[in-house]
Amino acid sequence: MEASVNKRNPKLRTACDRCYELKERCERTTTSAHCARCERLGLACSTVRPVRPVGRRVHHEKDLVSRLTPGKRRRLQHYQPAIDAWMNILPDQQPEEKELLQFLLGQAGSLDHYVVCPSFQAEQQHSLAAQLPAALPLLKDAYLACAITLKQLQSDTITDADVNISIRYISKAMCALRSLPALRSEDTVLCHTLGGMLAFSIYSAIGVGVPDICRYCLGTTSSFVGTTISSSQKDPWQNLLVLLETMNCLVHRQRPTLRIQIPASGAIDRHLGLSLPLLPYYHDLCVISNSLLDITDVSILACLQKQIDDIQSVVEPWQPSNLDQLVDQFDSAEIVHLLAQAKVYRLGALLVGHRLRYPFGQEDSQAETWSKEVIMELEMAHRVTKRSIRFVTLPFIIAAVEVRGKDVRSKTLQRVDDCVDRYAPFLQKATKTFLSRVWRERDLNLTSRWFDSVHKPCPLLDSIYTACSSS
Repeated sequence: MEASVNKRNPKLRTACDRCYELKERCERTTTSAHCARCERLGLACSTVRPVRPVGRRVHHEKDLVSRLTPGKRRRLQHYQPAIDAWMNILPDQQPEEKELLQFLLGQAGSLDHYVVCPSFQAEQQHSLAAQLPAALPLLKDAYLACAITLKQLQSDTITDADVNISIRYISKAMCALRSLPALRSEDTVLCHTLGGMLAFSIYSAIGVGVPDICRYCLGTTSSFVGTTISSSQKDPWQNLLVLLETMNCLVHRQRPTLRIQIPASGAIDRHLGLSLPLLPYYHDLCVISNSLLDITDVSILACLQKQIDDIQSVVEPWQPSNLDQLVDQFDSAEIVHLLAQAKVYRLGALLVGHRLRYPFGQEDSQAETWSKEVIMELEMAHRVTKRSIRFVTLPFIIAAVEVRGKDVRSKTLQRVDDCVDRYAPFLQKATKTFLSRVWRERDLNLTSRWFDSVHKPCPLLDSIYTACSSS
């Protein structure tokens, strides 16, 4: 009788979380020991998920599919067989690498943090899978580094072993990027894909170097890309690289590499959503900000002020032009996020132009009004949908620097983890340090504009750069 009880002991039948998620056989002597698979891969082995009741379980995945909008369901059903077929024809891979690729390209929800809305996940997986068979040697390491990052985000645990493995894959992918010749227009998509995947992985594992990656990719392909905007289907990563570099250039008062053309109406970007038409104006504001650093000629200054006025006159009344597409393509929560994202990017551009014209202490009431609108929009969208908006780091920081009052600033720092992309924990920490610093300098009248503070030494960023350069 005792032996029979031991054989049915539920604790001994519990697989570790990693094997359970991958539906792999979990072999270990006791629940406290590392399983054979985690031991072989050098991964953390744990069982912290809640115990599920025995008996027949409800198929929640089928329930989820049944609740999808018709357009989203068609895309999911169309892409999944193609992804499965591509995985089957890939050359032999190590078991752990195949598991990571299957997770990245085949598991629903794996790209949640890499697109603005869940509806774009299937298309994103499809575009990644479509390139892999023909460019496996070049893309494999970048994909594997990205997959490790995604698994960490899903499990909400980051181990030193996973970070070290990710860094090794990142190093190999960097070598692949440097060795990639941009000899044909087709090479631009490959270069941008490598850069985009590296950007996500580097933001998660290292924290610095992403602007350099963006600048390198956009500069390498500029002779083919020019100033045209690529189709999101053919090149879904170009606009992201432009956004990431523009964000860095705005903060550091530099000139971005590329100004995309304003896209035709109807374009909804996988990362910027409805906000994509505003991206060229952020580029222009970066150029103006850089020009204002050294120019003292009155006539040139007047010309730059006129350019700011022209941008303001276009951005202030701007509204998304493709709202009729939303109901058929996205669910209600996604529509809330897309509209909120568009609004805060519009307000962010107005705030940047405002501060280029007026330093702290002048016309503060207007800046404070726009800042409150941005924070309120992000907070309301999060409250309604119970989910943070993706890719709003830039407008959030622009609005947050305008916050006044000790209590409000404390709440703003608490919102950083929701408003600054979760895949970039180093950026979240740097944002908190930067905001605290700008607020202090503003209160002491040590700086007249928030983007002037970046040129001063920052202990946090300096420590990150030192650690990276010594590794």
